[in-house]
Amino acid sequence: MRWSPAEAAEIVEAARKAPVHCESKPWVLELHGRSVYLYEVARRSAHDPLGLDRLLTCGAALEHVVLAVRANGWHAKVVFPHDHANPDLVAVVKADRREPPSPQELSHLRAMTLGDGTADGAARDLVTANHWAGTELHPVDDGTLVVVTVGDGRADHVRGGGALQAAVLAARAAGVRVRPVVHLLHRQEWRAGLVERHELAGYPQAVLVVGAKDPDGAGPTTASSGLTRS
Repeated sequence: MRWSPAEAAEIVEAARKAPVHCESKPWVLELHGRSVYLYEVARRSAHDPLGLDRLLTCGAALEHVVLAVRANGWHAKVVFPHDHANPDLVAVVKADRREPPSPQELSHLRAMTLGDGTADGAARDLVTANHWAGTELHPVDDGTLVVVTVGDGRADHVRGGGALQAAVLAARAAGVRVRPVVHLLHRQEWRAGLVERHELAGYPQAVLVVGAKDPDGAGPTTASSGLTRS
C-alpha cells in the first residue's frame, strides 16, 4: 500500500507550512509506502553550533506531517530511529491503521494557513494541545509557556519542537497571539536560571510568549518551499 497522490501532496504541503527557527529549512522528506521519513539537512552555523534550532524546526515539520496523516484518517505512529548507518534520519511516521481525526487535530491542521492571532490569552489554556511523549508545556505565569523535555538528546529536541508547534497551532486556532522564543536557550546560564526559578523537572527547549505581539522580523519565518526525495 502506498500514499495516494492526494495524500502525498497534502503531507508535503503541510510540512512546507511549518515555521523555520534557523537560517534555512533544515529538513527533507521521503515518502515510502504508507510511511514518511524526515531527514535533517545539517549545515554549519556559528549562530547555532549545536544544531538546536535545526532540530526544533524538524520537530515543527514533524508536527505538521503527523497532523496531515491524521487528517487523512490514519493513526500516526512516530518512531525515532537510532540508525548509525543513516544518522540524518530524524523520525519516521507510519500510518499503521485507520483512525478518524479528532476535532482538535482538524482545527490545528486548518490553523496552519491562518495568520498570527490578535487576541490575548492565558498560557495554561494551551497546555492540552501537546501530545508528544516526554515533553511538557509548563506555564510559568499567565503569559509564558516553557517547553520542557525529560531528556536533552536529539530526539528530545525534535519532540520539543513538535510540542512548541502544537501550542502555536492551538493559539492560532483560538485567535490568540503568541511568539516563540528559541535562541535564548543557547545560553546555558539562561536555561539554568529557568530551571532554578521555576523548579522545572526537565530541560527547557523553548519558550512561548502568549499575548505578546511579535515585533517585525523577530519571530520565526514560514517555510516557503519543501523537497521530497525518492
